[in-house]
Order: sequence, then structure tokens, then C-alpha cells
Amino acid sequence: MLRTPQVIDSLQTAFVMINCEAGHENDVVEHIRSIGGIKEAIRTHGPHDILSSVEAPTVESLIEIIEQRIRKTPHVKTTTTLVKAH
Repeated sequence: MLRTPQVIDSLQTAFVMINCEAGHENDVVEHIRSIGGIKEAIRTHGPHDILSSVEAPTVESLIEIIEQRIRKTPHVKTTTTLVKAH
């Protein structure tokens, strides 16, 4: 589905860096990918285990995805969120 510039500009976007328990990285990344609003979730090397991008129509729904879905995923220890400036 192609999105018009108006739709793209109206979406709230955040990037969530995730640290999880050792040995559970693949399980966590697969679970994160199944969450609605997740556009991408990839394993990384460095201070964070997973980087995900999240899109939602409102700030409230973006917060709900991050706080209620990502942070409550089993084996997730910590998250750091960067919200895209508009």
C-alpha cells in the first residue's frame, strides 16, 4: 500500500533499542516483529541487542506499543526510546 505524504507526516515514529537476557535475543526479536506497529526489528552488535522501529497514528498509541507490548515482552531487560522529531 502506498502512503501519501499526508499519511506519512501524520504517523508518530520511534526507534526502540532493546536489551534482553542473554540467549533469548532470537526469541525476543521474533516476538517484537509480531507486534502491530513494529516496522522493523533487527539484531545488533554493540550496547543494545535489538533495534526496532515503531509507527503509530498517535503519540498515545505509540506509548502503548512501547510500554505495554515491547517492555512487557518476556526476557526484555531494558529499553531506550528515541522519538522522531517532526
